[in-house]
Amino acid sequence: MCVCVTVHAQAPSAPRPNIAVEVPGVIGSISDQELAEARQPRPAPELKLPPGKHDYNLKGDSRTLFEQVAQMMGLKVVFDREYQPTANVRFSVEQEDAPSTLRLLEAATDSFVVPMGEHVILVARDTAQKRQLYARMIAVAVPIPEGVTTQEIQEIANAVRSSMDIRRLMADPDKRMLLIRDTEGKVRTAQLLAEDLMRPRPQVEVDVELMTTTSDVANHYGVSLPTSFPLVDLLGNGANILGTPIPPGVAGFLTFGGGMTFIGIGLTSATIWATASRSFTKTLDHAELLASNGQAATLKVGTKYPVVTNAYVGQVTGTGPVYTPPPTVQFEDLGLVLKITPHVHGMEEVTLDVEASFQLLAGTAASGLPIISSREYKGTVRMREGQSAILAGMMSASEARTAVGIMGLMDIPLIGKILSERTTDKAHDDTLIVLRPHLTIPPPTIFAVHEAWVGSETRPAEPL
Repeated sequence: MCVCVTVHAQAPSAPRPNIAVEVPGVIGSISDQELAEARQPRPAPELKLPPGKHDYNLKGDSRTLFEQVAQMMGLKVVFDREYQPTANVRFSVEQEDAPSTLRLLEAATDSFVVPMGEHVILVARDTAQKRQLYARMIAVAVPIPEGVTTQEIQEIANAVRSSMDIRRLMADPDKRMLLIRDTEGKVRTAQLLAEDLMRPRPQVEVDVELMTTTSDVANHYGVSLPTSFPLVDLLGNGANILGTPIPPGVAGFLTFGGGMTFIGIGLTSATIWATASRSFTKTLDHAELLASNGQAATLKVGTKYPVVTNAYVGQVTGTGPVYTPPPTVQFEDLGLVLKITPHVHGMEEVTLDVEASFQLLAGTAASGLPIISSREYKGTVRMREGQSAILAGMMSASEARTAVGIMGLMDIPLIGKILSERTTDKAHDDTLIVLRPHLTIPPPTIFAVHEAWVGSETRPAEPL
């Protein structure tokens, strides 16, 4: 394309007045009439311009140039009554389509073209007053997607209004509508800008797996020997010397003096133990969390345990009914509490801010109140989309040994293990928390944004 514009003389243009406009707030209520007009706008006239690209090599004042170009394009031109032609101008364009040719002619002659029909255009001097008089005004209602907060709506509306210098822009959070009213060129561009800014936030689905394995091993072996020998008066109706009945388990008596006395020593039976038990438990809890970019999602797995914090203790005296206040109970969360806040980095990486706490009942204090043990984890992990990461691991192992036998005899090496009763308990617990993020809604940077030619601040572009 080659554009050659030669101006022989140019009359000084009148200074443009500064117009002070008071900018109202963007949050308000859209009336039903405004909404109906925006939803059913009257069709704006559109020019039917010839297709293809052509060369233009013309010379004359602005009025003559517009008449010649309009004749070549099959259009009829009407001039504003206050329109004054400029000095002679040479207008040379090579291989340019009809819309671009009219835009170049506007810039060369400091004029403003307004479509009045399919084959009629109005030409006026390009001033703020003429644009305000002839520019086509339209109103468009842009729906606000769900999930956009009132604060975000206000920020988006302020950004659109300030960037495009919109005369009237109203956001209604109740009706979830954004009303834009201005010239057609500004409104169409502002609509595209608002739709790009209101794209949904990226959303991440996090697979949470809580894997727990528990193994218990118990062995019980040895010989259970008698550890007490009661003295029994055989003539005292089966009572021992202390006057108490014969202990259970006494299978026979050992007498003194070859049976010449009436005192016997009670004998109990010995028992041989050899038992073993094995148990293995595997638990897999799977959950899925959906969270928007920068918004926290919380998962709770467990129960609520009641803890008495205040109770009435007293002695009831007198007669008649006595009112006893009920105890005050506070419920504590037992189990896993997981809080995840994702931050999306493009289509491949996600940063997760994780806060995890695990509480369980560990016993009872001397006062009767429960003892609750707590384990907490707080950190940040960055991982690729679809990658698995072990967030935290917890392992606990316990071993208990018990030996029962005759003192001194059970401590003899080798023989002591045979002549005593021994119990061994071993427990092993493993807990793993595994996270795996998946991107369900990509970030707005992945989508192609709209592009529009808006002209300059003093010469905004209007559709033809």
